[in-house]
Formats: sequence, structure tokens, C-alpha cells
Amino acid sequence: MNVATEVRLPQFSMGMSEAEIMEWFGADGEQVEEGQDLVEVEAEKAREILTAPASGTLRIKVAAGEVVDVRSVLAVIEGDAP
Repeated sequence: MNVATEVRLPQFSMGMSEAEIMEWFGADGEQVEEGQDLVEVEAEKAREILTAPASGTLRIKVAAGEVVDVRSVLAVIEGDAP
């Protein structure tokens, strides 16, 4: 059975409402491992690296250079249920 794990933009601080996607460390359709560096985002002049919350196939939903709201889905990781 396949499962999809959403990668969402977290809110790093109380005043944060959006962030820019700076760089993806993998390409759409590539395999990623849980804990692997996935994407770098910049919010309020601070850069953060988000890691993969699960292992599977990366499906990028937001391109580098785009600005998105907090809690937006940045990507989906498709994998097999344990």
C-alpha cells in the first residue's frame, strides 16, 4: 500500500507568515531517505534546511524561487506503508 507524506512549510517564529524556497537538494522523482536534507527556505532573513520526514519518491510541488505561506505543501514523499 502506498502512503504520501506531505512536506509543509513550518512556522519558525510567531511573526512568520511566508518564506521563499531557496534550493531543493533533490529532483522531482528522485528517491529520498528520512532525515536527508531536502530543501532550504528563507524566512525573515534566516535560512533553514528542512529534512525529509519519510523515505520514498520526492514529488516537488513548489519550485525554487517561489514564496509560499506557512503550512503550504512544498512536496509530497510517496512511499510504501510499513
